[in-house]
Amino acid sequence: MISRRHSVFFKLHFFFFLALVVLVLLFFSALKEQERQKFHLLAHRSIELSRIIDEMQGRGCAQTNQELSEAGFRVIDAKTPRCEAIQLPPTMRTRLLSRNIRVTIYKDDTGFIYELDQGHCTMYYRDTVEGKTHYFIWFLFFALLGGLVSMYLMLWNNLKPLKRLYEQILLYGEGKETAVNTIGKGKDEIALISNAFNDALEKQTKLKRSRELFLRNIMHELKTPITKGKLIVELEEPGPNRNLLEKLFTRLEHLISQMAQIEKMHAFALHRREVTLASMIDTAIENLLIDKANIRILGCGRSVSVDPALFTSALQNLIDNAYRHARTYPIDVECTETEVCVKNSGEPLKRPVEEALQAFVTERGDGGLGLGLYIAQSVSEMHRFEMAYRYDEVIQDFCIVFRK
Repeated sequence: MISRRHSVFFKLHFFFFLALVVLVLLFFSALKEQERQKFHLLAHRSIELSRIIDEMQGRGCAQTNQELSEAGFRVIDAKTPRCEAIQLPPTMRTRLLSRNIRVTIYKDDTGFIYELDQGHCTMYYRDTVEGKTHYFIWFLFFALLGGLVSMYLMLWNNLKPLKRLYEQILLYGEGKETAVNTIGKGKDEIALISNAFNDALEKQTKLKRSRELFLRNIMHELKTPITKGKLIVELEEPGPNRNLLEKLFTRLEHLISQMAQIEKMHAFALHRREVTLASMIDTAIENLLIDKANIRILGCGRSVSVDPALFTSALQNLIDNAYRHARTYPIDVECTETEVCVKNSGEPLKRPVEEALQAFVTERGDGGLGLGLYIAQSVSEMHRFEMAYRYDEVIQDFCIVFRK
């Protein structure tokens, strides 16, 4: 399972959350700067208005109004009922009061109104240059926010097939090939990967089914003559030839059995459940038809989560390998919290353990098929366990180590 902090979706969420926080901070910073600039502009316009009024003293109203109109001011009769006075910063108020005319600034739904009090009269002017409140920053904010959200949704939609692809791969790993479908509808790289993976799975499934059918037919065709041969041998008189034929047919039957075990490993998914090691060891000994007195079981009462049939097969092959190559009896099957080991007295391996665990590798010339250790190793890997080999003072151990 992918941890949250390593997930690409978590990184996507975190990146866009961070981008959203930065965008909001920039927006409020821009609003604050715009408010500061607005106060400066209002103070400047107020000073300009009072300057024009001072300069136009003694001139006619028509000429004064024309001059004010050119500067962007329009004379009005009174301020509107819904207007509100703007509180300017102290430094700007000082600049306005330094002139002969007292200026008060109001804001309404239309724009800004300047009230000029000259002592004997009060005049009102509307700033036609400033007009309505600037909405540029708000427009820019929502445009960027919309673009950010659109980018997030687009990336999220493009990455969603990754989750489905991951789930389908897990299903395939569990052996549920018929439920796997990774076909993507898009045209991006993820869809191409999904489609290519689906094609590869279909080819792999066809090859697997062909191999299964071939092996089943081969095993079926071999079982029939082997069974007939064993029946004929039973009818023969006791003698050297009969013993030789019995060994031959027993070996062939054992080969078919191990081929069936290998086929089961590769053809079926694990069905884990809690099973005691002792019960699987007893089943393995019964399947081998060997004397239980020659096997000593130590501390195997604990339970493990495994596929009982496959894990019993692995234990069976380890016990069979130890039993056939032991110099003295009994052999030991010893269990701990972390591993189960099969121990026997004998010679060490003459080749690296990695090579000994491969299929059809045998070194002692005792007629073995070289599949027992391979089956044990394969079953361990299917359970995500490890196979370990140790040799110490004429005792060799083959252990299945449980990973935490």
